[in-house]
Amino acid sequence: MKFAQQQPTWRYWGEEKTEGAIYTVYLKKVRYFNPNKSINNDSDDEIAHLEWETVRVRMIKAGTLDKLVESLATDTGELESSYVNVFLATYRSFASTEQVLSLLLDRYKRLDNKQDQPKDGDFGEQLRKTIRLMLTVWLDTYPDDFKDPPKYACLQQMLDFATDHIADNELQLRIRHKFEKFVKEEEKAVICCDLKDDLKCKSPSPHGCQSSILDHPTDTFAEQLTYIDSELFKKVSPHHCLGSVWSRRDKSKGSAATSVVVTVNQFNAVSYRVLSSILMDPDMKINVRAKVITKWIDIAQKLRVLKNFSSLKAIISGLQSNPVYRLRKTWLVVPREKVELFNELARIFSEENNQMTCRELLMKEGTAKVAANVGENDRHLQKVIQRQFTNGMMTIQGTIPYLGTFLTDLTMIDTAISDTIGDGLINFDKKRKEFEVLAQIKLLQLAANGYNIKPDVAFQRWFENFPVLDDKESHDISCQIEPQTTGFSTKERKPVSKPEIGRAHV
Repeated sequence: MKFAQQQPTWRYWGEEKTEGAIYTVYLKKVRYFNPNKSINNDSDDEIAHLEWETVRVRMIKAGTLDKLVESLATDTGELESSYVNVFLATYRSFASTEQVLSLLLDRYKRLDNKQDQPKDGDFGEQLRKTIRLMLTVWLDTYPDDFKDPPKYACLQQMLDFATDHIADNELQLRIRHKFEKFVKEEEKAVICCDLKDDLKCKSPSPHGCQSSILDHPTDTFAEQLTYIDSELFKKVSPHHCLGSVWSRRDKSKGSAATSVVVTVNQFNAVSYRVLSSILMDPDMKINVRAKVITKWIDIAQKLRVLKNFSSLKAIISGLQSNPVYRLRKTWLVVPREKVELFNELARIFSEENNQMTCRELLMKEGTAKVAANVGENDRHLQKVIQRQFTNGMMTIQGTIPYLGTFLTDLTMIDTAISDTIGDGLINFDKKRKEFEVLAQIKLLQLAANGYNIKPDVAFQRWFENFPVLDDKESHDISCQIEPQTTGFSTKERKPVSKPEIGRAHV
């Protein structure tokens, strides 16, 4: 069989400016069947009956909100699926749900009232079908956009529209189902809030407020942190990670990144508990304090196996914070192999080459079933990973990323690229770049479903009520434990870097 050499099917042609929009134009080669050409049965050229045609494809680069909403449908009136994915994931950075919904519904109404009726009747019907499909996709994919209790104004607006303008009641049924679901979720949220209050410690127990970190099995500790992290990460709304939202650049939107804030709070909760468990008791014997540090390193090792990079990073940050980092005498008591293991784990989050090591691990293991990648110089981690395979104890795991990596990327995009171009047109090419990052988050959220860990309420109660020190208290107690000195004399025992606690996600 003979095949012609593959040629590029897309070629950049230029830009086209219209009122309210700028388009990037490409020339695309497509193959089509020519029925007028017969195929010679003796010929081995099985594509001889195919011919090439060059078509012109426009992709909106920037535009007014009206033009961006219009572009949800192609020039033939069909749904532009790839564009819809980007638009729905990012529109909140330049418009509200109310604005977009009103533009869509108004366009449909104009078609119904023949105010915006195209000459081609089939095109008009296709466009109405596309708008209905768009509403369905939006409602199914981003239901939280319409979750605005107690009146659910946008959902009610859509229901009124469906009742008045759409004969087929399928959309109505979907909307009514969402109404019922939202009401039930609100009732459940009240119950869950009451249950959270019950997590407050009532009496000392093996998991009580008075117990030490040393009283908890390492595997249980790591697994419960992973359970909490996975539940929070799966609930993150990717658009909350957008630079303009997360950095609160648009002050008028208030604190919109609620799902991200909850995740960051959990990250900091782990880091502060690392400090508190090591520093809380100034009279703790040095060998016991070293055991607490060792315990955190063991938990971090287990988190690496579980592919929980969030709590892993939180523990590393806590151990590298200045109040712990400076405890020279204590670190000298920590077993040498544990310090080496700690430094191997810390190298995962090295700032070198824009956190290249961490990024490569996420690419390789993001959707993989088990942890299987280590650096060539990480001899301790190599043994840990190899032990999984040797003992046949491989359990399918999900993946929880360190969210700060993505927040940094999105903040950099937001800072480097202007929101508008030309005469104040919304820069949609910027949204496409942001979507590339949001798509990675979405993919990892699906991977996080791979965990099968049951919650331990007693552990969560203990963790929730564990006393924490603030920055000043941590510094003062650290200096009380070991007064100011010139620093480490044994380089092998020194953590590799000292990021500031509580700022890892900013």
